[in-house]
Amino acid sequence: MQPKTQELEATFNQLAEQIKKDTGFSSRISDRVEHPAYQQVIKMGEPVLPLIFRYIDRGKGGFWFDALCAITGENPTMPPEQLPAPGWVALDIKGMEQAWLRWAREQGYKW
Repeated sequence: MQPKTQELEATFNQLAEQIKKDTGFSSRISDRVEHPAYQQVIKMGEPVLPLIFRYIDRGKGGFWFDALCAITGENPTMPPEQLPAPGWVALDIKGMEQAWLRWAREQGYKW
């Protein structure tokens, strides 16, 4: 692994852990997505994508969907199911993760 790649990975891992530490208790997706560290990951751009895909593939979760959409301009997931309560939706997190990993492989990403 080259020094720049190691540095990028170390920064991503540090940010991911900070997000988890600061928002792991919350069920509000917006707490995670609006977190400054999450926004910093988005600003890292395309080079961080393989790291996000690896994180998801290893079952670490993290709700990276908004970051992936922001970085790639794509969204290979199915729309959320609307629930009877206004403003509430049901998300198939595992299905969304698999859709992104499938998309990444189709685009030639390696992680």
